[in-house]
This record gives sequence, structure tokens and C-alpha cells, in this order.
Amino acid sequence: MELNDKLKLAFQKISLADTILLVSHTSPDPDALASVGAMYELCSILGIKITTYTEKKIDSIYSFIPHEEKISSNKPTSLADFSVILILDCGSMFRTGLEQELKTILASQGLAKITRPYIIEFDHHESQDAFADLEIRLPEKASTTEIVYDFLKANDFNINKNIAECILIGLMADTGNFLHANSSFDALAASSQMLLKGASLLKISSRLRGVSSLPSLKVWGKVFEKIKFKQDTGLISSALMKKDLDELLTIEERVKVADIFGDIVSFMSYLSDVKIALLLREDDGRVKGSLRTNYDEVDVSLIAKNFGGGGHKRAAGFSVEGHLEETEDGWKVV
Repeated sequence: MELNDKLKLAFQKISLADTILLVSHTSPDPDALASVGAMYELCSILGIKITTYTEKKIDSIYSFIPHEEKISSNKPTSLADFSVILILDCGSMFRTGLEQELKTILASQGLAKITRPYIIEFDHHESQDAFADLEIRLPEKASTTEIVYDFLKANDFNINKNIAECILIGLMADTGNFLHANSSFDALAASSQMLLKGASLLKISSRLRGVSSLPSLKVWGKVFEKIKFKQDTGLISSALMKKDLDELLTIEERVKVADIFGDIVSFMSYLSDVKIALLLREDDGRVKGSLRTNYDEVDVSLIAKNFGGGGHKRAAGFSVEGHLEETEDGWKVV
């Protein structure tokens, strides 16, 4: 099926739904929340009953995103209650936080007298598993909100200020304020259209740059203090252990700086002679890794997949159980 036909079919299924569940990935970032916010606005206009879910959402960090306060971290009791489930920016079923529930729904396919929700997926990550009835996966897009923009444009849906702000937030967040290599012509063109629809570049930029607080500067300093660089491979790495974060930040401060790790590892990737940047951090019994590169011949998503993660060619991540130990050459997960 051609992309335009997929976009039109998605709109048809959504517009005919009585109830819809909007889902994005666990520990949602601005693109995830903004994608849900944009679709929340659309479904509200269409008069559809809406439920939202993002696992491990931290409230109020991104309160500038339209409808952020309506996005719930409470798991829905029954997926069978929905006409449509729209999954945004997830990459895999596992990252929805609803893996077992979705598998149960999918297993009911073809059973007599059982109807199940129609599952649609919008995503800009490389595929890890295919499970949706309608998958609109475009890894070449800068953000999932850019896919939302294409979806609305293909269906001649009027983009209001709330939707425009959501789309621009996702684009700016996932392109590092248009500094990263994924800042394509299409991404910039979509962003300019969102400005014409009333989105505020100054407001969004200032909120997304909210990393210049004293707590965040402490984190940046600790990361730079612990940097290790391998000249032969071009790998730069650093790590934040639980004791580092406990010494640097209160619980409240940790919540406020939750999204700076991507900015830090992106900065590391631009340093001289760096081919791959890796930032590791301990978090609640797990080690989370963020990878970045600016080299065309390097695909960090392949590295992330070796550890059960994923992402894009230039930006990827993973999460594994364990804790960090420092070695002479770097760090290991034990």
C-alpha cells in the first residue's frame, strides 16, 4: 500500500472510532508526549472518547506541551474496550508497557464473536517487531510529530495552534533545535508551516533548553570529569553511577533534569576525533545507555540492538539490568 493510502486509511479508522487509546513509549520524551498531544487534539475535535497511556511518565516536566496534563501513567484495565489503539513513537511492542496486553488482544484474532481494537502505529524508529494492523513507520523522518504532520496534511485536516505547537516541539526536540544531521529539508519546511499556524519558536526553544539550571550543570560537570576516549576506535564514553546522582541531585532536581542526558551525549559526539559517543547511567537497578554518532559509516542502532535496545542510525539507546563498575578501559555492566 502506498504511503498516502496508509495515511488516509489511518484517518478513516480513527474518525470512525467511538473510543481510542493513545499510547507512547515508557519514560516519554518531548516527541512522544507531543505526538500524543497532537492526536489528542485531533480526536477531541472529532468527538472521540479518548484514553491515554505512557508508562513511567513524570508529571509536569513538559507542562508546556498541549494536553500533557491529560496523558496518564495509569494502565488501562482492558484494551478490548477500545475501537482503535494508536501507538506513537514506540519502536517496539515492549516499549509500550502493554506488551502482554497487546499479545492477548492479537491472540484473539479470528476467534468467534470476539472483536478487537484496530491497531495503528506511527513511528520514526527502525522496526524491531511488526504487530500493528496498520504500520506507518518512516525512519527517515526527524520525529514522530513530523509523521503526524504528514498524516494531517494528507487528510486536509486543519492544523490549529495546539497541534502546530505539538508538531514543532517534537521536531525541535529530536533535531536538537535543528542542529543534528536529521534536520532535513522536509523537517524544516514542516516547522516553518507550524510557525505560520501560530507555534512559538521562542517559547518552545526556551522551554526545551531548560537544561541551564544549576542541577543540570552539576551533571554536565560530572560527565566531563569522567570522560574516557579511545583514539584507536574514536569511542568517547562517560558514566554516571547511582552514587554520583545521589551526591549531585535531590529527588526533585533529578526529575527536573530527566531529559538532559541526550543533550550531553549529543554534545560529546561533536568533539574532535569522536566517532561514537556513549553515556551510561544507573537508574533503578538498570543501566541505561545513550549512543550518538555523526559518521555516515557508523550505525549506532546496531550496537544498541545487541543490548536489546534500538533507535536510529545516528542516535540510539538501550537499557539492561545491572550496575556499573569502572575499569581501566572504561565501564562494565555487572
